[in-house]
Amino acid sequence: MERGLKNLVYAAFALLMPGLVLSCGDEYCAESGSGIPLVGIYAMENPPVEATLDSLTVYGKDQKADSMLYDTVSNVQSFYTPLDINKDEVKYVLRYDRKGVADEYKRDTLTYIYRKELKFDTPECGAFYEFTIEKFDYTTNSIVYAELVTPEVNNIASLTVKLYYAPEN
Repeated sequence: MERGLKNLVYAAFALLMPGLVLSCGDEYCAESGSGIPLVGIYAMENPPVEATLDSLTVYGKDQKADSMLYDTVSNVQSFYTPLDINKDEVKYVLRYDRKGVADEYKRDTLTYIYRKELKFDTPECGAFYEFTIEKFDYTTNSIVYAELVTPEVNNIASLTVKLYYAPEN
């Protein structure tokens, strides 16, 4: 009888083990996005097309810590602009580093006003913040138009903002 019970436990363990192994792991976590707004660059053509900026510096405005995100990066097609979980508004300055164009660099500012909510994903992936951008604003020194594509920012990777620039001649 004891041997039969032992075999039953082993059989149950053998049946449950593949399910436990398949449900554990971070495959979903690895496929999930960053939870940070992704900004795409487009040329204002008809229809608009993906574009690149020659050289771009992006840094936070009015932030206490070092907020340099990108320092004179070439061939930029997209970039991330993190949201601060301790605030409900962040600003990022885009500096266009084209030498010889003007005495001073041109700059634009992106402003996000948002609310946040802490969400629980899975035991393997843990918790994350989900943000909802309630207001998006921008300056137009070089940007022709900007569009908030997806106001929800979570662990699903998606384009949040599109920036449109005049095509170069």
